[in-house]
Amino acid sequence: MTKVLQLACLGPIQLTVNNKPVAGLDSAKAQALLCYLAVDGRTHTRQSLSHLLWGDLPEADARRNLRGVIMKLRQAIGDDYLLITHQTLAFNQQADYWLDVARLRETIQAIRLGETPDMTRLQKTADLYRGEFLEQLSVRQAPAFDEWVQARRLHHLELALTVYDNLIAACIAQADWPRGLEAARRALALDPLRETTQRAAMQLLAFNGDRAAALNQYQQFRQRLQAELGVGVSPETAALAEQIRQGSGGAGEMGSRGDGEQGSRGA
Repeated sequence: MTKVLQLACLGPIQLTVNNKPVAGLDSAKAQALLCYLAVDGRTHTRQSLSHLLWGDLPEADARRNLRGVIMKLRQAIGDDYLLITHQTLAFNQQADYWLDVARLRETIQAIRLGETPDMTRLQKTADLYRGEFLEQLSVRQAPAFDEWVQARRLHHLELALTVYDNLIAACIAQADWPRGLEAARRALALDPLRETTQRAAMQLLAFNGDRAAALNQYQQFRQRLQAELGVGVSPETAALAEQIRQGSGGAGEMGSRGDGEQGSRGA
């Protein structure tokens, strides 16, 4: 049987080989190193990796710790997935593996190239985002790694929201209001102040025949913006609320988008 490593980083780490959990890899720094190499995709020097994970230690101690972590990885997942030399380390992208971040990037790339991924693909990609990038992974005394994680969290959140934008647009185009509402609610759980998504939720509720709920969505969002940021809604959102109030609802505004536009007022 072909051995396939599966690594999910969008949420708490999930590491399996042929769908069976990998045993013996409880070290946070071993998990961090594997995820860093797989997600980044480049070859790194041992010196840079030592600084990434043990920047507070003398270089000799950091290099020794790195050797220990590499040994743990090899024992846990085998030799197929790491390209190791005396000076460098990389993830073997020619091996058989599955990475959720790579699947997310592929869908985003298709959107940016002007393709129109079908609803099934968009839904599957959205479902990959189970939570923040490397959620619950705590790596002690590694500020450089923490900075990288924070940057990746923001980046992958925006990619996930772009997928939701396109999923919601597909639902509106196919008049699938319940599915569109579920997608909008999940997107708003990630960024409640994303105004384009708030407008989409209002539209979907109105299209689904519940103008009262659509207007309640508007009022709650307006109050939250004022309470948290001290600002009002945009003219577009206010105009949509008025259209819904008058019974016209407004046409869907969320065409296929691949620009990763930040809709949050907090941006």
